Amino acid sequence: MSCVGIIAEFNPLHTGHKRIIDYAKTQGDTVACVISGNFVQRGDTAIISKQMRAKFALLCGADIVAELPVLWSMSTAQNFALGSVWQLYNLGCEKIVFGSECGDIKALYDAADILNSDNFFAKVSEKAKSGVTFAVAREQIAAEMGVDFTLLRGANNNLGIEYIIAAKKLNLPIEFDTIKRLGAGHDSGEIDDGFVSSSFIRTELLKGNIGYTERFMPREIRGIINDKDISDIKRLENAVLYSIRTKTADQIKNLPDISEGLENKIYFSARVATSLDELYNMIKTKRYTLARIRRLILSAFLEFDGSFFMTTPPYVRVLGFSENGINHLKKPQGVIPIITRAVQIKQLESDAQQVFETECRATDIYNLSLATPLECGSEQRMKLLKKEELL
Repeated sequence: MSCVGIIAEFNPLHTGHKRIIDYAKTQGDTVACVISGNFVQRGDTAIISKQMRAKFALLCGADIVAELPVLWSMSTAQNFALGSVWQLYNLGCEKIVFGSECGDIKALYDAADILNSDNFFAKVSEKAKSGVTFAVAREQIAAEMGVDFTLLRGANNNLGIEYIIAAKKLNLPIEFDTIKRLGAGHDSGEIDDGFVSSSFIRTELLKGNIGYTERFMPREIRGIINDKDISDIKRLENAVLYSIRTKTADQIKNLPDISEGLENKIYFSARVATSLDELYNMIKTKRYTLARIRRLILSAFLEFDGSFFMTTPPYVRVLGFSENGINHLKKPQGVIPIITRAVQIKQLESDAQQVFETECRATDIYNLSLATPLECGSEQRMKLLKKEELL
């Protein structure tokens, strides 16, 4: 049986995501999704929990849903891609499909070849010394080396390129395919031909407009979300500010993806800022993007360090499956353990246990961001979802 993979946050799952799932189902016998944990790449809490997003994916056609641990889900595009591609490979995926602004897989492969070269990285590092952001330096050097610079202005194009580069770095025999994204662009606040961005839906959900947002979600999952399911990082605001104020500059210096000297800016800004937005804006510069700053602040709050940065996850934790999915999982897959119950992690190596302990701590904190807070321990007690029982 062939297995096709999808990498997504599903934050939350909308009609554009359903279109990718439907396409993936035409490309193989089994569709496996790796989704972000309870904290996401933009440096924020997921609008609804990973378990509910896994449920949505199963109802919309996925056969297997696994989680990308928080150490990778709330990280750079490169680390996010490395962890996600590795997990899909270990789930037995031979192909990964994704949405992109260009819809041209050859153009993305060609760009990945250039962006993955040693010469490219050397030139970007030199350009970054001028004070521009990594993204700007990357775009300018790519254009000099023959990549269409507009390609790198699409968030989904960029992630697709990182997926291809990750597979090259890991020497994985995975094929990639893409479909063109329709309607509103990434983080757009517009409605375009019935399609909207996840950002648009999140904004409306935080306003309490659940019924309105469901018109942009697949019919299979309408009527499930309640007010109590909505996460808002603002509910953690004072706790985050307190945590950053208690950190020393040396502690901040150990965060993943931090640049030399930035720890001092964070340290002193935390002593002045009285809100998260104020803190972010005090630290943000032309060189450091807002998403990167948000990730650093939350990494400090969640007590991450660089131990696992740009490594691969030590296990795959499955959140749910269909009957077709469990039949696929019964066959030998990759080289790391596939976990369906938390108790299995106790039998793994210390690095796997450390990753899971971090996940448990992050979920306990995430539970306080919900409209109705939950007690500790839900990560350890989380039930495996079976699609046939959800219908």
